[in-house]
Amino acid sequence: MRVAFMAEDIPRERHLERAFMAGVEKHGDISTNIIDFDKPEEVDAVVLIGVKSIDLYRACREAGIHTIMLDKGYVRHDEAGKPQPSGVLGGVWSHTRAALDAHHPTKAMMQRNYPRDRAKHLGLELKPWRNDGDYILLAGSSAKYHRFYNLPEPTEWARNVVAELRRYTDRLIYYRPKKSWRDSVEIEGTVWARSKEPIKNALNNAWALVTHGSNACFEAALYGVPSIILGDGVSMPISSTDLSEVENPRLADIKERRQWLANLMYQQWTMNEYQSGEAWAVIKEQIRSET
Repeated sequence: MRVAFMAEDIPRERHLERAFMAGVEKHGDISTNIIDFDKPEEVDAVVLIGVKSIDLYRACREAGIHTIMLDKGYVRHDEAGKPQPSGVLGGVWSHTRAALDAHHPTKAMMQRNYPRDRAKHLGLELKPWRNDGDYILLAGSSAKYHRFYNLPEPTEWARNVVAELRRYTDRLIYYRPKKSWRDSVEIEGTVWARSKEPIKNALNNAWALVTHGSNACFEAALYGVPSIILGDGVSMPISSTDLSEVENPRLADIKERRQWLANLMYQQWTMNEYQSGEAWAVIKEQIRSET
Protein backbone atom coordinates (compact mmCIF):
# COMPACT_ATOMS: atom_id res chain seq x y z
CA MET A 1 0.00 0.00 0.00
CA ARG A 2 1.31 3.46 -0.94
CA VAL A 3 0.62 6.29 1.55
CA ALA A 4 1.24 10.02 1.13
CA PHE A 5 1.43 12.37 4.13
CA MET A 6 0.66 16.04 3.52
CA ALA A 7 2.14 18.09 6.37
CA GLU A 8 2.97 21.76 6.60
CA ASP A 9 6.59 22.62 7.29
CA ILE A 10 6.10 23.23 10.99
CA PRO A 11 7.68 21.12 13.76
CA ARG A 12 4.53 19.65 15.29
CA GLU A 13 3.25 18.36 11.95
CA ARG A 14 6.62 17.05 10.81
CA HIS A 15 6.95 15.20 14.12
CA LEU A 16 3.61 13.51 13.55
CA GLU A 17 4.51 12.74 9.94
CA ARG A 18 7.72 10.98 10.94
CA ALA A 19 5.97 8.85 13.56
CA PHE A 20 3.04 7.92 11.32
CA MET A 21 5.18 7.03 8.32
CA ALA A 22 7.56 4.97 10.44
CA GLY A 23 4.58 2.83 11.40
CA VAL A 24 3.50 2.53 7.75
CA GLU A 25 6.94 1.31 6.71
CA LYS A 26 7.09 -1.26 9.52
CA HIS A 27 4.20 -3.04 7.78
CA GLY A 28 6.09 -3.12 4.50
CA ASP A 29 4.05 -0.30 2.98
CA ILE A 30 5.48 2.65 1.07
CA SER A 31 5.55 6.24 2.31
CA THR A 32 5.67 9.27 0.03
CA ASN A 33 4.86 12.97 0.00
CA ILE A 34 3.87 13.09 -3.68
CA ILE A 35 0.35 12.90 -5.11
CA ASP A 36 -0.32 12.87 -8.84
CA PHE A 37 -4.04 13.43 -9.32
CA ASP A 38 -3.63 12.46 -12.97
CA LYS A 39 -2.55 9.02 -11.74
CA PRO A 40 -4.65 8.42 -8.59
CA GLU A 41 -4.01 4.69 -8.79
CA GLU A 42 -0.40 5.34 -7.71
CA VAL A 43 -1.42 6.24 -4.14
CA ASP A 44 -3.86 4.37 -1.91
CA ALA A 45 -4.32 6.88 0.90
CA VAL A 46 -3.40 10.46 1.77
CA VAL A 47 -2.91 11.58 5.38
CA LEU A 48 -4.16 15.10 6.21
CA ILE A 49 -4.17 17.17 9.39
CA GLY A 50 -7.39 18.90 10.45
CA VAL A 51 -10.28 20.55 8.61
CA LYS A 52 -7.91 23.23 7.26
CA SER A 53 -7.11 20.63 4.57
CA ILE A 54 -10.59 20.89 3.05
CA ASP A 55 -9.50 21.56 -0.54
CA LEU A 56 -7.04 18.67 -0.61
CA TYR A 57 -9.57 16.44 1.14
CA ARG A 58 -12.18 17.13 -1.54
CA ALA A 59 -9.68 16.68 -4.36
CA CYS A 60 -8.68 13.26 -2.99
CA ARG A 61 -12.27 12.16 -2.59
CA GLU A 62 -13.11 13.23 -6.14
CA ALA A 63 -10.12 11.25 -7.41
CA GLY A 64 -11.21 8.18 -5.46
CA ILE A 65 -8.23 8.30 -3.11
CA HIS A 66 -8.77 7.37 0.53
CA THR A 67 -8.06 10.05 3.11
CA ILE A 68 -6.91 9.66 6.70
CA MET A 69 -7.63 12.83 8.62
CA LEU A 70 -5.71 13.35 11.85
CA ASP A 71 -6.97 15.74 14.51
CA LYS A 72 -7.30 16.19 18.26
CA GLY A 73 -7.90 13.00 20.18
CA TYR A 74 -10.97 12.49 22.34
CA VAL A 75 -8.85 11.59 25.37
CA ARG A 76 -6.23 14.18 26.30
CA HIS A 77 -4.41 12.56 29.19
CA ASP A 78 -2.05 9.65 29.69
CA GLU A 79 -2.83 6.28 31.25
CA ALA A 80 -2.31 7.74 34.74
CA GLY A 81 -4.83 10.48 34.06
CA LYS A 82 -2.23 13.24 33.85
CA PRO A 83 -2.55 15.96 31.15
CA GLN A 84 0.20 16.03 28.56
CA PRO A 85 1.82 19.48 28.32
CA SER A 86 3.19 19.21 24.78
CA GLY A 87 0.52 17.92 22.44
CA VAL A 88 1.53 17.22 18.85
CA LEU A 89 -1.07 19.62 17.49
CA GLY A 90 -0.33 22.37 19.97
CA GLY A 91 -2.67 21.61 22.84
CA VAL A 92 -2.86 19.56 26.01
CA TRP A 93 -3.53 15.99 24.94
CA SER A 94 -1.75 12.71 24.42
CA HIS A 95 -3.83 11.16 21.61
CA THR A 96 -4.52 12.03 17.99
CA ARG A 97 -7.55 10.60 16.24
CA ALA A 98 -7.48 9.09 12.76
CA ALA A 99 -10.62 9.14 10.61
CA LEU A 100 -10.88 7.28 7.32
CA ASP A 101 -12.58 9.27 4.53
CA ALA A 102 -14.14 11.65 7.06
CA HIS A 103 -13.42 14.23 9.74
CA HIS A 104 -14.69 12.00 12.55
CA PRO A 105 -14.30 8.19 12.59
CA THR A 106 -18.01 7.65 13.26
CA LYS A 107 -18.60 5.35 10.28
CA ALA A 108 -15.60 3.13 11.02
CA MET A 109 -16.56 2.64 14.64
CA MET A 110 -20.12 1.64 13.69
CA GLN A 111 -19.01 -1.09 11.28
CA ARG A 112 -17.12 -3.36 13.68
CA ASN A 113 -16.82 -4.18 17.37
CA TYR A 114 -13.38 -3.63 18.86
CA PRO A 115 -12.11 -5.05 22.19
CA ARG A 116 -12.52 -3.02 25.37
CA ASP A 117 -8.87 -3.17 26.38
CA ARG A 118 -7.92 0.36 25.33
CA ALA A 119 -10.81 1.99 27.20
CA LYS A 120 -9.97 -0.04 30.32
CA HIS A 121 -6.28 0.84 30.02
CA LEU A 122 -7.17 4.55 30.12
CA GLY A 123 -9.45 4.06 33.13
CA LEU A 124 -12.48 5.52 31.35
CA GLU A 125 -15.82 5.13 33.12
CA LEU A 126 -19.36 5.76 31.96
CA LYS A 127 -21.57 7.47 34.51
CA PRO A 128 -25.28 6.56 34.60
CA TRP A 129 -27.55 8.66 32.41
CA ARG A 130 -28.70 11.85 34.07
CA ASN A 131 -32.43 12.21 34.70
CA ASP A 132 -32.46 15.89 35.68
CA GLY A 133 -30.85 19.18 34.70
CA ASP A 134 -31.77 22.84 34.33
CA TYR A 135 -30.68 23.77 30.83
CA ILE A 136 -29.70 22.61 27.37
CA LEU A 137 -26.08 23.21 26.40
CA LEU A 138 -25.60 24.18 22.76
CA ALA A 139 -21.94 23.58 21.80
CA GLY A 140 -20.74 25.35 18.68
CA SER A 141 -17.86 24.75 16.30
CA SER A 142 -15.34 26.87 14.42
CA ALA A 143 -15.78 28.66 11.11
CA LYS A 144 -13.32 26.19 9.52
CA TYR A 145 -15.46 23.30 10.70
CA HIS A 146 -18.56 24.91 9.20
CA ARG A 147 -16.83 25.40 5.85
CA PHE A 148 -15.74 21.76 5.86
CA TYR A 149 -19.32 20.58 6.38
CA ASN A 150 -20.93 23.24 4.15
CA LEU A 151 -22.87 24.62 7.11
CA PRO A 152 -24.10 28.20 7.56
CA GLU A 153 -21.83 30.63 9.39
CA PRO A 154 -21.58 29.46 13.05
CA THR A 155 -23.71 32.22 14.59
CA GLU A 156 -26.41 31.85 11.95
CA TRP A 157 -26.38 28.09 12.45
CA ALA A 158 -26.70 28.46 16.22
CA ARG A 159 -29.60 30.92 15.90
CA ASN A 160 -31.41 28.46 13.64
CA VAL A 161 -30.90 25.65 16.16
CA VAL A 162 -32.17 27.81 19.03
CA ALA A 163 -35.29 28.72 17.04
CA GLU A 164 -35.94 25.06 16.30
CA LEU A 165 -35.39 24.05 19.93
CA ARG A 166 -37.98 26.59 21.05
CA ARG A 167 -40.60 24.54 19.21
CA TYR A 168 -40.00 21.64 21.59
CA THR A 169 -38.80 22.98 24.95
CA ASP A 170 -39.04 25.91 27.36
CA ARG A 171 -35.78 25.07 29.12
CA LEU A 172 -32.95 27.57 29.35
CA ILE A 173 -30.45 27.26 26.51
CA TYR A 174 -26.80 27.90 27.30
CA TYR A 175 -24.80 28.78 24.19
CA ARG A 176 -21.13 27.82 24.32
CA PRO A 177 -19.31 28.68 21.08
CA LYS A 178 -15.97 27.06 20.37
CA LYS A 179 -13.62 28.94 22.68
CA SER A 180 -10.95 29.39 19.99
CA TRP A 181 -13.43 31.07 17.60
CA ARG A 182 -12.86 34.79 18.12
CA ASP A 183 -15.85 36.07 16.15
CA SER A 184 -18.53 34.52 18.33
CA VAL A 185 -21.33 36.77 19.64
CA GLU A 186 -24.15 36.37 22.09
CA ILE A 187 -27.43 35.01 20.76
CA GLU A 188 -30.76 36.42 21.86
CA GLY A 189 -32.79 34.01 23.96
CA THR A 190 -29.78 32.12 25.29
CA VAL A 191 -27.42 32.35 28.25
CA TRP A 192 -23.92 33.29 27.06
CA ALA A 193 -21.67 30.46 28.21
CA ARG A 194 -18.41 31.24 26.46
CA SER A 195 -15.68 30.19 28.85
CA LYS A 196 -12.15 28.86 29.03
CA GLU A 197 -13.22 26.43 31.73
CA PRO A 198 -13.36 22.70 30.90
CA ILE A 199 -16.52 21.52 29.18
CA LYS A 200 -17.16 19.32 32.22
CA ASN A 201 -18.08 22.45 34.19
CA ALA A 202 -20.61 23.51 31.58
CA LEU A 203 -22.17 20.03 31.65
CA ASN A 204 -22.53 19.96 35.44
CA ASN A 205 -26.25 20.71 35.50
CA ALA A 206 -27.19 20.24 31.85
CA TRP A 207 -30.29 18.34 30.82
CA ALA A 208 -28.83 17.60 27.39
CA LEU A 209 -26.10 18.63 24.98
CA VAL A 210 -26.89 19.77 21.44
CA THR A 211 -24.12 19.95 18.85
CA HIS A 212 -23.29 19.25 15.24
CA GLY A 213 -20.04 17.49 15.98
CA SER A 214 -18.14 19.13 18.82
CA ASN A 215 -15.88 16.84 20.84
CA ALA A 216 -17.98 17.97 23.80
CA CYS A 217 -20.30 15.09 22.94
CA PHE A 218 -17.59 12.65 24.03
CA GLU A 219 -17.37 14.20 27.49
CA ALA A 220 -21.16 14.36 27.69
CA ALA A 221 -21.41 10.64 26.96
CA LEU A 222 -18.89 9.85 29.70
CA TYR A 223 -20.64 12.08 32.26
CA GLY A 224 -24.09 10.66 31.49
CA VAL A 225 -25.49 13.75 29.78
CA PRO A 226 -27.70 12.79 26.79
CA SER A 227 -26.86 14.39 23.46
CA ILE A 228 -28.61 15.36 20.28
CA ILE A 229 -26.10 15.07 17.45
CA LEU A 230 -26.99 17.02 14.32
CA GLY A 231 -23.94 15.99 12.29
CA ASP A 232 -21.13 13.46 12.52
CA GLY A 233 -20.30 13.77 16.21
CA VAL A 234 -18.76 10.60 17.60
CA SER A 235 -21.48 9.94 20.17
CA MET A 236 -24.07 9.82 17.37
CA PRO A 237 -24.39 5.99 17.57
CA ILE A 238 -25.71 6.25 21.15
CA SER A 239 -27.56 9.58 20.88
CA SER A 240 -30.66 11.24 19.49
CA THR A 241 -30.27 12.96 16.13
CA ASP A 242 -33.47 15.02 16.04
CA LEU A 243 -34.19 18.18 18.04
CA SER A 244 -37.80 17.08 18.52
CA GLU A 245 -36.49 14.49 21.01
CA VAL A 246 -34.94 17.08 23.33
CA GLU A 247 -37.36 16.35 26.18
CA ASN A 248 -37.02 12.61 25.73
CA PRO A 249 -33.53 11.97 24.34
CA ARG A 250 -32.27 8.54 23.48
CA LEU A 251 -30.59 6.71 26.38
CA ALA A 252 -28.61 3.78 25.01
CA ASP A 253 -28.21 0.85 27.39
CA ILE A 254 -24.92 0.26 29.19
CA LYS A 255 -23.86 -2.63 26.94
CA GLU A 256 -24.20 -0.46 23.85
CA ARG A 257 -22.42 2.44 25.53
CA ARG A 258 -19.49 0.27 26.56
CA GLN A 259 -19.09 -1.08 23.04
CA TRP A 260 -19.31 2.44 21.64
CA LEU A 261 -16.49 3.54 23.95
CA ALA A 262 -14.40 0.51 23.06
CA ASN A 263 -14.84 1.22 19.36
CA LEU A 264 -13.94 4.88 19.74
CA MET A 265 -10.71 4.14 21.58
CA TYR A 266 -9.55 2.23 18.49
CA GLN A 267 -9.82 5.44 16.45
CA GLN A 268 -7.26 7.48 18.43
CA TRP A 269 -3.60 6.80 19.07
CA THR A 270 -0.51 8.00 20.89
CA MET A 271 2.67 9.04 19.11
CA ASN A 272 4.35 5.79 20.13
CA GLU A 273 1.45 3.76 18.71
CA TYR A 274 1.74 5.53 15.36
CA GLN A 275 5.48 4.96 15.31
CA SER A 276 5.26 1.29 16.28
CA GLY A 277 2.77 0.53 13.52
CA GLU A 278 0.00 -0.50 15.93
CA ALA A 279 -2.22 2.33 14.73
CA TRP A 280 -1.49 1.69 11.07
CA ALA A 281 -2.50 -1.97 11.41
CA VAL A 282 -6.02 -0.89 12.42
CA ILE A 283 -6.27 1.91 9.85
CA LYS A 284 -4.98 -0.34 7.07
CA GLU A 285 -7.61 -2.96 7.86
CA GLN A 286 -10.30 -0.29 7.64
CA ILE A 287 -9.01 0.80 4.23
CA ARG A 288 -9.01 -2.77 2.95
CA SER A 289 -12.59 -3.28 4.09
CA GLU A 290 -13.62 -0.22 2.05
CA THR A 291 -11.78 -1.26 -1.11
